[in-house]
Amino acid sequence: MLDEFPETLFTIEWHSPNYTPGNSDFDLPSEYSQRGAMYGVGGIPHTQWNGVVETVGGYPNGNWQPMYNSFMNIYNNMVGDETPYEIEINGFAGDIEVGYDVTVSMDADMSNSNQKVDIFVVEDDIWSFWASVGIYHNANNVVRNWLTTEDLTISSTGENQTFSGTFDLSDAWVHDSVKIVAIVQNYSTKQIYQVTEVNINDMNPDIDDDGVLNGDDNCVSVYNPNQEDEDGDLIGDACDPCNNLVYILGNINGDADLDGSPIIDLMDVLTLVDYLISGEFYECQESVMNINGDNYVNVVDVIILAQMILSGNN
Repeated sequence: MLDEFPETLFTIEWHSPNYTPGNSDFDLPSEYSQRGAMYGVGGIPHTQWNGVVETVGGYPNGNWQPMYNSFMNIYNNMVGDETPYEIEINGFAGDIEVGYDVTVSMDADMSNSNQKVDIFVVEDDIWSFWASVGIYHNANNVVRNWLTTEDLTISSTGENQTFSGTFDLSDAWVHDSVKIVAIVQNYSTKQIYQVTEVNINDMNPDIDDDGVLNGDDNCVSVYNPNQEDEDGDLIGDACDPCNNLVYILGNINGDADLDGSPIIDLMDVLTLVDYLISGEFYECQESVMNINGDNYVNVVDVIILAQMILSGNN
């Protein structure tokens, strides 16, 4: 099935410490126990489809052909499910260290309540002898490292979130067979909403082709070879929604004069009042509205801002 549906069917394999092939290092005891507990794994082999449909057991001597029809029914019932998430994995692969950037983006709204991103390192195509059944078996996408579990904080159309990190390649792995797998999963319902995998050799180390590697680029997906960052916030000007030299405390509407200096005037007072009425604000305004620094934006901030302007202390 993996050969039949390479674009829509992805697997990762966890191997019980008690049932790994001889002379292998398949097992990750603590991680296996954690993932197994998540799904209530008892008997094995155990298959969990999209996190919510399970099958338990197999056929003698590793003969999985009789399972094909039942697996196809499960697959066909799930393959058309829509998801608001897309995942892109980029990075670089050295001889020892691999760096990755996993970006999750949304094309529809969905609650982020208990939504997580899991990132794994797997090794594919491991030809091993399984003494318990006396056969050789090709193990696919065996988990080698559970890199991280992170909270997914985005929830609206057009938003994206990137998770970055590094890991070391083990000498015991065939490096050309190593992949990174990322999934979006709800830890309450166990539903998996998206999964993507990439061989470490196929990652793009410079997404925007500006000559600066992703890990060093202050605008990973926007071409900016000179890495300009006028306000020094480590976000390049080419992709920075907020110029922090303009959006200073009190300049709530973000206007500036011809020299680029911020203007704080009556329009900012009106903008702050509008926020208090509507509750709506732009990303750049959030950090410049709390005039008195008490972590609450209210009418007191309006009064203090008006006093600043009238006294000329703006």
